[in-house]
Amino acid sequence: MTLARRLTASDGAEIALHRMRAHRDGRPAVLLVHGAFSGHTVWLRNGRARDAGLAYFLGAHGFDVWLADLRGHGASAREPRRFQWRFEDWILKDTPTLVARVVEETGGAPLVWIGHSSGGAVGLCWLARLSGAALPLAACVTLGTPGPRRMGALRRGAAWGIVRLTNLLGRFPSRALGFGHEDESAGVLGQWMGWNVAGSWRGDDGFDYWSGLARVRVPYLGVAGAGDWLFAPPSACQQVVDAVGAPRKELFVTAPGIDHKGLLLDSRAPQDCWPRIAAWLDETLGIR
Repeated sequence: MTLARRLTASDGAEIALHRMRAHRDGRPAVLLVHGAFSGHTVWLRNGRARDAGLAYFLGAHGFDVWLADLRGHGASAREPRRFQWRFEDWILKDTPTLVARVVEETGGAPLVWIGHSSGGAVGLCWLARLSGAALPLAACVTLGTPGPRRMGALRRGAAWGIVRLTNLLGRFPSRALGFGHEDESAGVLGQWMGWNVAGSWRGDDGFDYWSGLARVRVPYLGVAGAGDWLFAPPSACQQVVDAVGAPRKELFVTAPGIDHKGLLLDSRAPQDCWPRIAAWLDETLGIR
């Protein structure tokens, strides 16, 4: 069960934010941000089991759990223009709106961004833009977030194929192809995949997000699926860890066989990688 809020981003787009339960004791908060092809419910289940996802695991561990629905996903408004939105809309418009609301309702308690796949990149790119400013995040964790270098022929070919199909149809048919339960915007997926194919995360205004990661000082944990050979192999996740400039950073690689989706949905994840995330947060935030 989650409690939903309707927020309005700076360009008028309506996005949804969910809270597992209301806490008023200043406990650290975690904002869980989905990636492409999904919404906030991806954090609520593990395999076929409902009420068994990472959100419940972190809530039982003592965190104040929040879940985002980025524009055009989940409980956010389904506007006619949703397939025109860009990946940077997630970074520059949705992220500050979501973070500001969580900070407001938690009274400034420590806040951690936890993102899966491109949802992890959104948080990191936002931090790259904010480098040198007072940051509202106490830490950042990404699950299956790859860097854009040395993709290899197979991954590069798959990325180009996705971009071409998305441009042809105006959206990526995720549901029909079994990638996830949310079709993805051509603008969002095209820009994100285009960055990775080009080997650099560069915004429409020329801002170099990839180089900007060197100025990110927030403690950072990257998690990679040992069995993820296509979307975010451990070597690609290591690129992100190497690029981030935080003094405290590391990469955790799961047990063999856990792939990209498996970081959240594999039945082994609650015993293999989720406790490692919780332990890292405990140590980083100094709460145990």
